[in-house]
Amino acid sequence: MLSIAAVTRWGKAMQQRLDGPDREQSRELRRNVLAITQLRMSGKIDEMMRYFAPDVVVQYHCTKEGLFLPGVLEGRAAFKENIRLTDIEYEPLGSEVIDILVENGDTAVRWRNSWRHRGTGRVSTLDMAHFLRWRSGQVVEVFEYLDYHGWGPAAASARIDRDEPFGL
Repeated sequence: MLSIAAVTRWGKAMQQRLDGPDREQSRELRRNVLAITQLRMSGKIDEMMRYFAPDVVVQYHCTKEGLFLPGVLEGRAAFKENIRLTDIEYEPLGSEVIDILVENGDTAVRWRNSWRHRGTGRVSTLDMAHFLRWRSGQVVEVFEYLDYHGWGPAAASARIDRDEPFGL
């Protein structure tokens, strides 16, 4: 399994390769990834879905806190339904994008986000890494990895109550 540190090392090496005509494509992909994270956390799921191909494959590779176990979802409708079910149980509080990396037209994002369980009021903060494969301007495959700070004092100290700005 990849660690968040391994993702960061990989990303820094890949960022150094960016130059020439691919630079504008890289900037556009970075803007798109940032938009996806912002739309997700603001609950604008229909708008977020325009970035995903109808046949997108979403692969969850870690224990998913809450409703879903590791597994694979196929298609935009299944992905959207997964998000809808999550939002029934959890309220997004805020997020912080740490890194957005681009290589050969694919992207990786490392970000942290906080959620409140609607039933108990408990807050959990997640460190997440998403690897996105793009085709014709839409995401066709997502790999999700996460780690969470739990429900105790560590979660409280890591909590994010609003979106943190990320410079592109």
